[in-house]
Amino acid sequence: MFAPRRLFAGLLVACALAGCAQPGGGPRALDGPAGAARLRSEPWAYGDRRGQRLRSAHYVIHTTIDDPEVVDALGQVMEGAFAQYRRIAPDAPATDRPMECYVFQYRNEWAAYTKQNTGPDAPIYLQINRGGYTFGDRYVAFFIGDIQTYSVAAHEGWHQYVARHFKHRPPPFLEEGLACLFEQVRWERDLPRWDLTSNSNRIRGLRNASESRTLMPLRQLVSMHAGQVVNGTSFQVEAFYAQNWAFARFLWDAEGGRYRPALQRMLADAAAGRLYRDNIARRPGGTEWDPTSAAPLLERYLDMPLADIDRAYRAYIRKIVAGGPQALGVES
Repeated sequence: MFAPRRLFAGLLVACALAGCAQPGGGPRALDGPAGAARLRSEPWAYGDRRGQRLRSAHYVIHTTIDDPEVVDALGQVMEGAFAQYRRIAPDAPATDRPMECYVFQYRNEWAAYTKQNTGPDAPIYLQINRGGYTFGDRYVAFFIGDIQTYSVAAHEGWHQYVARHFKHRPPPFLEEGLACLFEQVRWERDLPRWDLTSNSNRIRGLRNASESRTLMPLRQLVSMHAGQVVNGTSFQVEAFYAQNWAFARFLWDAEGGRYRPALQRMLADAAAGRLYRDNIARRPGGTEWDPTSAAPLLERYLDMPLADIDRAYRAYIRKIVAGGPQALGVES
């Protein structure tokens, strides 16, 4: 059975994105830009609402946010996040034109833009009460407090990056999980910082699902996309994103980074259009996706049966939810 693929990318329902410390153990070294990105602002308006267009090396951010400090920080977050995306997927070709972002002060502005620009998909996006979405290679969000807005922007920016740079999209659950790696934005000397293994709210969601014995089997998880949970309870939404995040972190970090080369090879092949074979998934540029394609893909790149991947993933989840130094893994 083939499923629509347009909506999974960047359909972020933000239940509780803001967070601080990683539970257990000492903090890891944070990664981020050495200096502030160069930003240039010019007037912009949405209807009769005055705003600004913020330009940086890789982005054009259209915004009606009133607070100039938040707007400047948003520009710094996006440029810093771009470097983190390149860190995860270093072999994707760099963009030669800026990517467009729309971040509105109010949800009603965001809703009006959504109705005007997303066609028949608008009703799905309009179900989002807190969060954002990516449509084509632009993302659209609205202000929900500075910290959570930066989290949404960094998350959506990954989907936008993939849409612009990749000829094949990763399986929806994995693309969502990778986007969650960038959500927890910290600050040092007014510059954004990331620890790609740290996301206190996703850890909380994972722990809740584990303690309630509602963790989904990996075979089920790999076939899913965000559109399937958008109407669910906040618990179900949090569990879905938390498990996706945990799998992405597993590929990046588990067992001393054992699976990281496979992840980066997978993303390099996705960027080049070599990810899917004709008999298991859609062609480049298609809008359909075969949910049965994800399991064989993971087995091929990790060179393991899915049952063995699931066992290793479950063991890693147990370390995460237990907290303490053993949950921290290795980050280089």
